[in-house]
Amino acid sequence: MKDTQHLYEKTISSQTIYEGKVITLKVDEVLLPNGHTAKREIVTHQGAVAVMALTDEGKLVAVRQFRKPLEQVIVELPAGKLEPGEEPLACAKRELQEETGYQAKDYTLLSSFFTSPGFANEILHLYLA
Repeated sequence: MKDTQHLYEKTISSQTIYEGKVITLKVDEVLLPNGHTAKREIVTHQGAVAVMALTDEGKLVAVRQFRKPLEQVIVELPAGKLEPGEEPLACAKRELQEETGYQAKDYTLLSSFFTSPGFANEILHLYLA
């Protein structure tokens, strides 16, 4: 990989402006590579899992959830946030059971990825069950 050191932004100061049960919001002042400063609004989150669960008949298990930011009910994969110290696999098993009543014999980690890296540090672990 090509050297990326020239892309880094050094944090000058950081101020937490909100701490909630799910997220923390902070504003960082950073020194840009060109010498200017800028502010970055950052959401911190402890991470989450989502489960693509298939029944013995090959049907995908989904749930309907009302999502306030969207002001609507959407269909989504069973998912949930990691509890402090919880391993992603344990969370996947717990969320599948809690949200659907299903349990799976096998779990395979498909990918772990950052959901919105432009403003949040949330990592999502996606399992096939």
